[in-house]
Amino acid sequence: MKLYGSVTSPFVRRVRFLCLELGHQFELVDTQTEAGQALLREKNPIWKVPCAEIDGMLLWDSHTILEYLSQKYAGHPRLLRQAQGQDYWRERNLVTAADAAVESAINVFYLTRDGADVAQIAYLQKQQARVASILSWLKKELRGVYFTAEEKLGLSELALFCNLDWMRFRAMYPVDEDPVLRQYLGFHGKHPSLAATRPPG
Repeated sequence: MKLYGSVTSPFVRRVRFLCLELGHQFELVDTQTEAGQALLREKNPIWKVPCAEIDGMLLWDSHTILEYLSQKYAGHPRLLRQAQGQDYWRERNLVTAADAAVESAINVFYLTRDGADVAQIAYLQKQQARVASILSWLKKELRGVYFTAEEKLGLSELALFCNLDWMRFRAMYPVDEDPVLRQYLGFHGKHPSLAATRPPG
């Protein structure tokens, strides 16, 4: 499998995590280089990472790639927790919330990197408030360091971890000042495949 993305992307990281768990070999094409970005845009009209070439197909978006790998390796003992029934829809909401938080944080990151002043732009203030609101809700949904009584990583735990760790890495949210979030990252950060996919620096 060729995986187009960067080692800093929280969306790419969740795919890298699952590949390590499943023993699925992949070649990472670094889209932070000019050549890698050109290849991504050639393969993927939405220009977003991750993008995967796998089994003769092109798949876009981390959710699509993870779903494909989960079907390909159905029954593998190291697959993510598979939610059923109403728990499936709760899991979808949790992931949607976690991803909305990091997308808002990413908006702020890129615009401030380009010189925007958050204090002067209502849109950026709204994005920051949105992150805080979402994380407050997600904390209430946690049952310790998992979202369910089953102490196994699911897509919701993986998404929240990768997204929070990116916010901490980019200093886009004071994660370490929040005892619940700090504990969450500290606990899951010991997982070998999460430790192995940690952003450099």
